[in-house]
Amino acid sequence: MSVSVNREEGPDGDIDYVIPVSTEDFYWANWYPASKELGVKIFYDGSRFTKEQVPEVLRELELLKGWAKANLTGYDLEYMVGRTESLQQKIPDAFTNDDTILYIF
Repeated sequence: MSVSVNREEGPDGDIDYVIPVSTEDFYWANWYPASKELGVKIFYDGSRFTKEQVPEVLRELELLKGWAKANLTGYDLEYMVGRTESLQQKIPDAFTNDDTILYIF
């Protein structure tokens, strides 16, 4: 299993856009503890956010990237930093409408 940012705007409410976040194991071993330590309020498994919240989401991703740089090494560091940077680039463009909602699961 994996954790991803999803947009449900297909013709039948289907997921029509996905941005990978992490494998499930890596999420619970790294993203989750980092989120708790940093006080992340929006970007976590099971949450949802709107276009209006994007600046705060990008700020939280920057905090998570900084946490990775301070606490991880090798492949784990590259993986988390690469994913946060990808999310920072792709999330703003995922909003096709002002009322679009992105879900993390």
